[in-house]
Amino acid sequence: MRLFDLFENENTNLLVVYPGRFHPFHVGHGKVFKYLKKKYNGAKVYIASSGKTDAHKSPFSFDEKKKMMMLAGVDPNAVVLTNIPYVASEITDRYDPDTTVVVYAVSEKDMSDDPRFDFPPTGLKMKENGEPRYIQLWPGIANAKPLRNHSYIVTVPTFTFSIRGKAVNSATQIRNMIGNADETELLQILHFLTQKEI
Repeated sequence: MRLFDLFENENTNLLVVYPGRFHPFHVGHGKVFKYLKKKYNGAKVYIASSGKTDAHKSPFSFDEKKKMMMLAGVDPNAVVLTNIPYVASEITDRYDPDTTVVVYAVSEKDMSDDPRFDFPPTGLKMKENGEPRYIQLWPGIANAKPLRNHSYIVTVPTFTFSIRGKAVNSATQIRNMIGNADETELLQILHFLTQKEI
């Protein structure tokens, strides 16, 4: 085992937050949660999601999403309703800001699609006034500062899986499948999404 792995796996002051909309929570999300629990062994790992809904892109209530997560094997105590999932103060306020290191897990897709997650190839992301921004790219536990100074972003893999023989890796694809499904197909899709993956 490498020294890096020992640092990653033995820091009990590490708090990992997996934020997202999760409309719906699917097998790929479950695999990311499992990946985070394994990679950051000993850390506190949470899923943060809001209660915001709309008919097209965000059709599920927080309670519905939480039930999907529980059916997938996620501990309900790890699922937290947050106003802003990528800030998740409802979670971070529970911990000492001087001793807790916070990492937000963002998918490869979101990292490439969202400019707020654009980091320089080396060094800190800076404000226009020359000061370091609060949110930085994850430098590894050995170089991380506590919550009072920074929060960090780490990239997690996007897992592809199959629903009814079709390769899927996003909630958008699932919403489109649900929107075009007859009753039998819908039951098959929903059955697949509630299978334990963790």
